[in-house]
Amino acid sequence: MHKTLTAIKVESNEQAIAAQVDEKTNHLVAVDLGSNSFHIIIAREQDGCLQTMYRHKCAVELAAGLDQQNRLSDHAIDKAMACLREFNLSLRQLPSSAIRIVATHALRKAKNIDEFIQRAKQVLPYPIDVISGELEAELIYQGVAHIQALNKQTLIIDIGGGSTELVIGSGFTSNITDSLEMGCISFQRKFFLCGEITHNKISAAQQYALTQLSTISDKYQQHNWQATLGTSGSIKVISRVMLELYGDDEISTNRLNALIEKLVSWQHCDNIPLRSIEPKRRPLLAGSVAILSSCFQCLSLTQMNFSAGGVREGVLYQLSASRTDIDTRERTVQSLIKLHHVDQNFSHRVLWQLNDFKDKLANTSAQLSSNEFQLLHWAVQLHEIGITINSKKRQLHGAYIIEHNDLPGFSEQEQQIMTQLVANHRGKIQFSIDEALSVPVNKRLLLLIQLLRLAILLTQGRLPQKITPNTLTYHGDTLFLTLSRQDDLLTQLDSEIQKQYAAGLNLNVRFS
Repeated sequence: MHKTLTAIKVESNEQAIAAQVDEKTNHLVAVDLGSNSFHIIIAREQDGCLQTMYRHKCAVELAAGLDQQNRLSDHAIDKAMACLREFNLSLRQLPSSAIRIVATHALRKAKNIDEFIQRAKQVLPYPIDVISGELEAELIYQGVAHIQALNKQTLIIDIGGGSTELVIGSGFTSNITDSLEMGCISFQRKFFLCGEITHNKISAAQQYALTQLSTISDKYQQHNWQATLGTSGSIKVISRVMLELYGDDEISTNRLNALIEKLVSWQHCDNIPLRSIEPKRRPLLAGSVAILSSCFQCLSLTQMNFSAGGVREGVLYQLSASRTDIDTRERTVQSLIKLHHVDQNFSHRVLWQLNDFKDKLANTSAQLSSNEFQLLHWAVQLHEIGITINSKKRQLHGAYIIEHNDLPGFSEQEQQIMTQLVANHRGKIQFSIDEALSVPVNKRLLLLIQLLRLAILLTQGRLPQKITPNTLTYHGDTLFLTLSRQDDLLTQLDSEIQKQYAAGLNLNVRFS
């Protein structure tokens, strides 16, 4: 019998998972039955940190299968069962696992939910938890909090297929959560069903969204949040559109208004020329933009960034034993240190040098911010992880590990800065910035690289000795270093000056 392409794909997924299975490992599985897409994530706990082994998404579009009586069509259920059947095949190779399945807005609304769950048990024999909108918002918050550090009061907005969740919190604690019945699929069906995009249709969608938001706006305005993040596929698409149009992924009021004008000028979703949007997402863009622009207007927002966290990550971390009493980024760094057997004694001596540099630059134009010094701190702890691959060009191996790893807690920009710091801690200085993230190679990043290289150079060999600069100053674009005469360092310092000069950096070393 000939195998179908689907069967071959599923077998390939099983083999990929089975190859990574360790019977002693506790595997965690989160399944999110969303209104637009179904997601599965399989992870394992390693040194207090979660490592994602497998993730998969099916575009089920469940909300589109709800009729006017909120009953799911047979076609929608059949499509969902095909996805769940594939998910179940991915789980067969896991000998020890904790599994949680959550369902959101579309299944909250479905009148024939019992029929859906009965059929689902036949293909994926685990309980399905149909969660409330408020719990969904809480899980979204926890997912984001474990993906990146929420040190400030933060507003998070998630635009799903059938509902929009809003939550405010800091650290791992949420303060208020809400769920509103408006989503990219429901808006597409209500306002943009034929694909036509006009000012009147956009305005009608915005007015509807503002009416929904008015029920909670006063409560939210009473909270003084300092940062705003957006999650979900809808906001991810909008952030990618911003990147394509403006060169970075920041979402702002002016950019949203400009995007609305562009959508109207294109007249129909089929005419959207943006390369960053998959064809199947184009019919949903106008509704997503209408909802988000209304959030900006009603809550007086000016700027937002995208976060990759969400419901499924929140479910995953609820299943885990990961600590929440330390910075998520610190937990991630410590996991990498253990995994790659980094020499922490050497790293601690390099950190001593950097602390001395920090003190000498205090109250000057080159004074390091707490965030800059923290990034340097983590870069020092991880700068030698590439040795586990090969000591030759270990800086490039280490940069590759950082760039291509899931680093819970770190934003994409922080991860890329760390990549550049590790890539340039020794050898030739060169930059390979990912255009999709566009972290600028500015004077501050160059200064951090200079300081990191010097701290490592002055931490001679592996012996516990310390070389303290007499002075360290920064004027214009030149770093000035004064040392007591160190004959054994002359050759290394001369070489370092030449390498930095070749990269457009100025280093001036004097001896007292």
